[in-house]
Amino acid sequence: MRHISRLTLSFVALALAGALGASGPAWAQGEAPKPKAEDSAEPKREENKETKREEKTEKRDDKAEARSEQKAKATRDDKSAEKVTEKKSRADSAAYMRRLGQLIRARSPGVTSLGSGSAVVRFRLGASGAPNSVTIVSASTPKHGELARSIVSGLRAPPPPGGAYDGMQSFRFH
Repeated sequence: MRHISRLTLSFVALALAGALGASGPAWAQGEAPKPKAEDSAEPKREENKETKREEKTEKRDDKAEARSEQKAKATRDDKSAEKVTEKKSRADSAAYMRRLGQLIRARSPGVTSLGSGSAVVRFRLGASGAPNSVTIVSASTPKHGELARSIVSGLRAPPPPGGAYDGMQSFRFH
């Protein structure tokens, strides 16, 4: 009878283990179920691979963002430098035109024997500041045109910014 009771106890333990979710004779003998080596190792490897891929992707994204920020900053710096250069160039041109106007007014006579009249001349100043060409655009009389031309032809200005200067000047004589 002892033998029968052991079998009955084993079957009862097996039935109880089946109801609790355990499988196989290992649970019936009182041992805890062991996970299979294949099941536990593969998901960890996949997680590790996926995690490493994600980390690499994040690092690449971070590097790309850093590069784009550097490019944006460099572009802003370049634009800022261009604006500063452009403002300086405009300021230099404006100062040169003021100085040129002063020199032309200083060479212009207050009163002429020609009577009242007007003239417009176009001129080009070279790198030295001396006029290369002076042409009469319009004049009330030929003598007024020649007077305006002689005023600009004798002009000695400082060297223009940018190496050359093209200008136009109108005169009113009294």
